[in-house]
Amino acid sequence: MEVLASSTGPMSATELLDELRKGQRGAGIGIATIYRSLKRGVEHGELIAVELESGAVRYEPSDLEHHHHFLCTGCSRAFDLEGCVKNLEQLLPTGFEMTRHEVLLHGRCAECRIAG
Repeated sequence: MEVLASSTGPMSATELLDELRKGQRGAGIGIATIYRSLKRGVEHGELIAVELESGAVRYEPSDLEHHHHFLCTGCSRAFDLEGCVKNLEQLLPTGFEMTRHEVLLHGRCAECRIAG
């Protein structure tokens, strides 16, 4: 939970395991343990699953303010975006009702832009 709470965006199970193994916290933890913990977090309402076009389900704390995501086409990492697009209702065809929305921006993150 600490790693996800301090992350710049939702993380996949593999990304979470890699981050945990960078420090001493991840010694001896396997991917099955990560998946069980993520599943339990979703079941208890502490985490939400974020499904982006990259294919991997990512997870983030459920108590975050409404926000959207940026998906890097270079490294496939996802980043949180603050704020929200206004007046989306204006895009709806006549008679339609919007009940929720998701905005996903694509591009290259700062690290991938520098790398080339």
